[in-house]
Amino acid sequence: MGLTYLRERLRDVALRVARYVAPVNPNTLTLSGLIFSILTPVVAWTSRNSLLAGVLASISFLMDALDGSVARLRGEASKSGAFLDSVVDRVSDAAIVSAFYFLGCDFLLVYVITVLSLTVSYIRARAESLGVTGIKEIGFMTREFRSISFIVVFLVHHFLGAHITNYVLTLLLLILGVTALQRWVYTYRALRS
Repeated sequence: MGLTYLRERLRDVALRVARYVAPVNPNTLTLSGLIFSILTPVVAWTSRNSLLAGVLASISFLMDALDGSVARLRGEASKSGAFLDSVVDRVSDAAIVSAFYFLGCDFLLVYVITVLSLTVSYIRARAESLGVTGIKEIGFMTREFRSISFIVVFLVHHFLGAHITNYVLTLLLLILGVTALQRWVYTYRALRS
């Protein structure tokens, strides 16, 4: 069972769930996800409750997983919607990762993970704007797996504390770095051929 298979299964699940929320405007889902992502570090800072912060992050990721599927189901997929979704995804990632700092994790780890997460996304966006295809499937830390990884980190923090979470964040940092490198190499080769 490869990564592509897992991604396809996750997208199938998102499409099935999207049928139930299809009456909701896709941009409303996108902006709702943004609100939940911004609330995540606020709750982490004010309550120090990693479980509650993780729930808010999960809702944000769910909204992100559904907005595109709902737009396609409603026949409302548009370039402006895709642009809004892309910008909101970057802000959401940065907001959610910042919550780990407010939960007592190492600042430098949180900062580098934020930069790498944004870099992985930026490489994809820039490559696609240059006509490179297939980039969204390159590397382990695609959007779906980054979202799942962040939720796992919240759970690790809740059950094992900040010290152990820093080790998990270090592993996440390494995998993000490898994904960024894989996408850079893939894009560079595609542009040269």
